[in-house]
Amino acid sequence: MDKGYSLYLDVLRFSAAIVVFFSHVASQDLTDGFLWQFKAYSQTAVMIFFVMSGYVIAFVTHEKEKCIRDYSVARISRLWSIIIPALLLTAVCDYIGLQFNPALYTDSSWPYPEGSQVAHYLLSFLFVQNLWDINLNPGINGPFWSLTYEWIYYILFGLFYFFKSKLKWLFISFIIVISGPSIVLLFPIWLLGYALFKLELKNKIIFEQSYLKALISISAILLIIIAGPEVRSIDTSVTWMSRTKIFGDYFDAIMFVIHLYFSPHIINIIKPVLFKYEKLIRWSASLTFALYLFHRPIIQLIAAVYEGEQSNLFYRLSMIIITFVIVATIGRWCELKKFSLKIFIHSKLPLTLNR
Repeated sequence: MDKGYSLYLDVLRFSAAIVVFFSHVASQDLTDGFLWQFKAYSQTAVMIFFVMSGYVIAFVTHEKEKCIRDYSVARISRLWSIIIPALLLTAVCDYIGLQFNPALYTDSSWPYPEGSQVAHYLLSFLFVQNLWDINLNPGINGPFWSLTYEWIYYILFGLFYFFKSKLKWLFISFIIVISGPSIVLLFPIWLLGYALFKLELKNKIIFEQSYLKALISISAILLIIIAGPEVRSIDTSVTWMSRTKIFGDYFDAIMFVIHLYFSPHIINIIKPVLFKYEKLIRWSASLTFALYLFHRPIIQLIAAVYEGEQSNLFYRLSMIIITFVIVATIGRWCELKKFSLKIFIHSKLPLTLNR
């Protein structure tokens, strides 16, 4: 992959995580609406994650993950390296926060789940806490909802791509049935990322000066920013599906794919800047997954122990800074451990999975 393009994808990936983070900081319950502008784009950011996930899977299976064993180990180690510490962090933060201010958890916009959390944590550890919209996310950590979607998409793709037997269609049908309509209906968005990589591979990415193509790319992003919230306001809710803004999901995803397809004509201009800040970009991008899964219980805990006015700027900035410090230290360390976890899991799987 072209270095400039890779760096640009890293910028987009980290930016999407920031949008999700700030959209939760913007809660009336936590900061009285500080950074409220980001709230309209939290689901947009998740659709961007889905597209980029499909794109990354297309890239790694084309370049290095040539068997189901390598593919499976890479996916599991990638998820568990952050999910396991995120579950521990959520449990600790929620326990402390509930001692200080239980009402903030039980009576907030994102209410704390009732009853025992054992099933929530166990199912989240196995990535299946949102099959059929059962919504058994761990504690206050709502962002975990999307991991079930990602996991199912990994499985569906792996079955289709690696298995040659016709029995794979039986397995694929079974996975679709147990997934539920919400997960299945967003699968094409994930596949858009895969299709984008294949299209770029076929046509070869050309980094050239083209103002028209650059304008198309920029216009796609502007449409997401300007028109996206309006499209997302179209309610398509039905009793059997939790996704109430499916038109907005697809609009954001399609516009983002258009942006990426024509982005080389922008990257050609900004490459010197990307190269200059390469280390910072790579480091920031490495925090994306941890930021996504760590931030929610941390900001809730900070709000629970704080006794002053929510409009206090020092309090608001502290919430952001403390979260970043934890993500940049503990989260970064966990991210690096995925390589050790990958080696460990690889050693425990049967050799027959190489085929």
